[in-house]
Amino acid sequence: MFNVLTIAREYGSGGSDIGRKVAELLGWECVDKQIIERVAAMGKVDPAWAAQADEHALAWWERVMKSFRKGNPELYTEDGSEFGVDCDTMQQFTSSVIQEAAKVGKCVIIGRSSGCVLRHDPHVLRVLVYAPLAEKLKRMKLRHPHEQDLQGLLHRMDADRIRYVQNYYGCDPANRNLYHLSINSTLGIDCCARLVAEIIQSSSLAKESSPENCSQAVLSTAAQ
Repeated sequence: MFNVLTIAREYGSGGSDIGRKVAELLGWECVDKQIIERVAAMGKVDPAWAAQADEHALAWWERVMKSFRKGNPELYTEDGSEFGVDCDTMQQFTSSVIQEAAKVGKCVIIGRSSGCVLRHDPHVLRVLVYAPLAEKLKRMKLRHPHEQDLQGLLHRMDADRIRYVQNYYGCDPANRNLYHLSINSTLGIDCCARLVAEIIQSSSLAKESSPENCSQAVLSTAAQ
């Protein structure tokens, strides 16, 4: 039985919209921007800075600077936090928030490598949402009407997310074995959400089946 859904998404694919719609259909909590708020509270940092650090891994040169700052705490100020919180610490807080949400259950967790954090939990349905480039650019134009280089922005956002999941979890987001279901959002937000919600509801009806068997049933459904 699945009681948690994680949504991995390509930037501009509409994965967040699908996740929110699934939560609405199931009456579950959607855990998305709330993660930033909770992490900011844990780190006692400005929520605006936490949003900038969201799904962002330290670059190699940032790690070198971090090692220098460990010997010079007074230099550790550029993240805006008097407590010396950086992206690495934010990732640890984020992982904790995700795990706590999963313990409560009945929630949809958007992004933040939540599928990797919870990949060994048999009660978690892991979904990837993707879309063709033209579809993503069309959606991004509505979200960033003044952006001159939408394709460049798309590349940067996806690259940041890929580096985040690789650096912190050693996962390849392109590895299909990470997901029970990969879905093309050109089917429509409502259609995709209903499909995912039906899979979750079907798993709850299979009372005689183990979570592992439910996972196999999802794979069979996705292959049809």
